[in-house]
Amino acid sequence: ELHLPLWAVLPKHRWKVMAGLYPWLVLAAAMLGLVLLSYIIYHYFVDPEKSYFLAMVTVILSLTVGILCTLIIPVDIYVISEGNITSESLHVTISQDHVRDAYLVLFSSLLFIAFFLVPYAYFYGEEKPPLRDDPFLEKSQCWNAMRSTGFFVAFVVALLIISLNFRPGHKESLDRALQSEESAVRWLNDLLDVQHRGLNAISFAIACLTLAGVLGWAMYTAYGLAAMPFDWIRGKQTPSEQRHDVETSIASIRDRYRSIQSRYSAREDGSLDLSRMKAADRRELSRLQREHKNLMQHNYRLQEVEHRAGTCIPQLLRCLIPFRLLIGAVMMSLSLLVVFSLLLTLVDRWLHSPCGWSCGYTLQERRIYNPADEVYLRLSRVFPVDFVFLSLIVLYIFAATLFGIIALDIRLLCISVYTLRARKSAPQALLVMCNTMAYILLALCVALLTIAPDYTA
Repeated sequence: ELHLPLWAVLPKHRWKVMAGLYPWLVLAAAMLGLVLLSYIIYHYFVDPEKSYFLAMVTVILSLTVGILCTLIIPVDIYVISEGNITSESLHVTISQDHVRDAYLVLFSSLLFIAFFLVPYAYFYGEEKPPLRDDPFLEKSQCWNAMRSTGFFVAFVVALLIISLNFRPGHKESLDRALQSEESAVRWLNDLLDVQHRGLNAISFAIACLTLAGVLGWAMYTAYGLAAMPFDWIRGKQTPSEQRHDVETSIASIRDRYRSIQSRYSAREDGSLDLSRMKAADRRELSRLQREHKNLMQHNYRLQEVEHRAGTCIPQLLRCLIPFRLLIGAVMMSLSLLVVFSLLLTLVDRWLHSPCGWSCGYTLQERRIYNPADEVYLRLSRVFPVDFVFLSLIVLYIFAATLFGIIALDIRLLCISVYTLRARKSAPQALLVMCNTMAYILLALCVALLTIAPDYTA
């Protein structure tokens, strides 16, 4: 079948200009949108009193680069299937070599951000904030953060070197490396895969990180894909609506309290004489006082939430309330599409793989119908429609993962370490969330090969 880009169906006098500029406009809009999305997420969750510039920049870079690692896949597919992308107006050509270099740059940048920039920003925020007019304390804070980051990087590098010794394709043994200087250099070159510009070594390191991402996928993403559509369909009250219900309950409690008081005469000083009151009424008054106190505290918390979350995101979500059933149905459809596509591909590999475990259950051709694969194959005829749809799936999985992290908290061995709350989260919590999200997005890159195997082949 003939795959035509979108500008091929436009009027003839405009297609040349659009052919050169349209892909770059889409790319620029996507980049700007990702940066803006990361900026909004940071400022929606972070506590303004604890926020600092380095944490904001790190969160934006981490989320943007992580999502770009998944969005480069359809560009790679288009270049492989249709050839180089050439812009005559900008005199730019994107070939398979450029896409491969883009993979290396993006994933290497993700490794740098995850294992250097994020830890440095984290340790920088953990130090005691310096006084504004004391440069010595600020330098001390930077130095302590750099020292802690150095220890962290050394620990990670040690683990990486030990792991690379077990990398498939590594032939030189460590025992031979200790015999002579030449053997040591040869061992190090083979360890880092210098012959292929470190491609195999970086791929192995990313595979180890992807394993951690699979655990996050099973915990946070799976929960979000299942619970987020029902949360939209069921709906929930806004803080202002909850406050209205709480204030109504408080008024009702006060009326009942005054009703009981009116049955008994007061003392000369105006206070209530409890000695003349029945035991049942005393117990009821005590219960009403406790309930009134709890409701007042809850009302104060709702006022604080309503005040702190008074940003554009709650206003936007409030505008979407009339369409929540439709949005929930669309989310449910996307969740079912992802889940059933994964399930059908896994069953197909399990039943029809010619080599089984020895080759990782690879398939020569698909035998079971895969809905996501069919959708992507049909959309790929008009570029960049498949890119837009894949971006929608990636952003939906990103939102589902974020929903799961908010609902379940950031946990280590089932112990809650950080929580994400609107305008109340520490910058360190967002930095840890970024690393968790980066691992999950790496797992998503692998999952796309299972969701749409023919499209990504």
